[in-house]
Amino acid sequence: MFFQFYYLLNLRNEVFMKKSIVALSLALTTVFGAQAATYHGPDKAYLEQLAPNGITQANWDDAEYGSMMYIDSHKISDHAKIYKGDNGRSFDKSDKSIDLNAIMVADIDGVPLPLNDLLRDRLFNRSMVVLQDGKMVHEHYWSGTNKETLQLTWSAGKSMTSSLLAIAVEEGYLKMTDPVEKYVPEAKGTVLGAYPIQYVADMRSGFALIDKVKSQYGDDWDASMEDAISWHGDVETDWVGIKDYTPHLTKLSYKQGEKFEYHSYNTELLGLITSRAIGKTWVDYFEEKIWKQGQFNSDTTIMVDREKTPITSGALTMTTRDFATMGDIWAYDGKNQAGKQIIPKAFLDNVLAGNDEVRSAWTKGKEAELADGWYIDQFRVLNLGGEQWLIAVGVHGQIIAVNQESKTVIAMFGNYNVGHSARMAIDYFHTVIPAIKAGIK
Repeated sequence: MFFQFYYLLNLRNEVFMKKSIVALSLALTTVFGAQAATYHGPDKAYLEQLAPNGITQANWDDAEYGSMMYIDSHKISDHAKIYKGDNGRSFDKSDKSIDLNAIMVADIDGVPLPLNDLLRDRLFNRSMVVLQDGKMVHEHYWSGTNKETLQLTWSAGKSMTSSLLAIAVEEGYLKMTDPVEKYVPEAKGTVLGAYPIQYVADMRSGFALIDKVKSQYGDDWDASMEDAISWHGDVETDWVGIKDYTPHLTKLSYKQGEKFEYHSYNTELLGLITSRAIGKTWVDYFEEKIWKQGQFNSDTTIMVDREKTPITSGALTMTTRDFATMGDIWAYDGKNQAGKQIIPKAFLDNVLAGNDEVRSAWTKGKEAELADGWYIDQFRVLNLGGEQWLIAVGVHGQIIAVNQESKTVIAMFGNYNVGHSARMAIDYFHTVIPAIKAGIK
């Protein structure tokens, strides 16, 4: 009898605990949104389907496969799924429009052709959303994509990494004048550890790459860093994550702070600094502060290393509409469509204003011939067609271009067959973007 009573008492307590847990879960759901970020491995069935054609985790990012593999790229890798909030924005149709077939432009060879053909046939654009005054001016999807397709942002995501860091700064977790080693002790003794985080954000940190043989990304990053962050899956390496790569950066490429030299490592470091400063995962903070608050309409993903540290330099995937939504937040001084402040206005004002240091650093970098402008806080600010544009850009043609004055946002995904290309940059920055802006009627 005693044991029966004891069993029933325990059963009652267990039921009570389960109900309490459910109630707590529902309460947290109400407060923080529908779901917290989750972690997933590669899609094994997808890898098996690709394998007979010679596509593996080791070569998924080859330009040859770009038209396939830059779509749903998270399926090839360990990744986190980041969930949207409950209040997605609207895409009301503008009374303005643009006809890409009616706008004649010239490629760098001087041959005239419709802007539509330049984008689709020569630059291998896959999708585009154009907003003005917060409304939909134009939207197209090619190469089997649609408004629900998740596409790889590549380095255009760097500007989202810096936007999240700006939130952490505003919330008092850190200062941009703090030395790197305050949050990353692994950087002590390196050429960047004692210098301010701002140098890292501006790509002015001064370190030199360490590998003798260049990776497929040339001067951007080392293959040893690529392996450490699991860019090609879990490969055999003694370094796990960006924290293990960092201590080896002991050689200078140029004096710290003086030159703009583009390396994705800087953005990986910003992600690590953000996480350590706030005391929680970057993924959770990004979901809480940006993705659930920004009125995005779809869930997003980001690739992670074997320790679940996100690859913050270019591994987000999202829809083209959400890509444009991020640009629209930047266009409206950091506010979402409902008028809520998401990204600090002071941060964006500082980016658009620039300063003498970043202007000077730009003139010493290899992109100075591309356009007048500067690089600051993971954004390019360029003079294109006589107007100021805020640019987030990734290899192969992933671009968010924002003209704050006219509240114009151009968001594009593509798979140009060369990652880093002067021709592609010239066409997009000096032909496509000004032509689209001028063609909105």
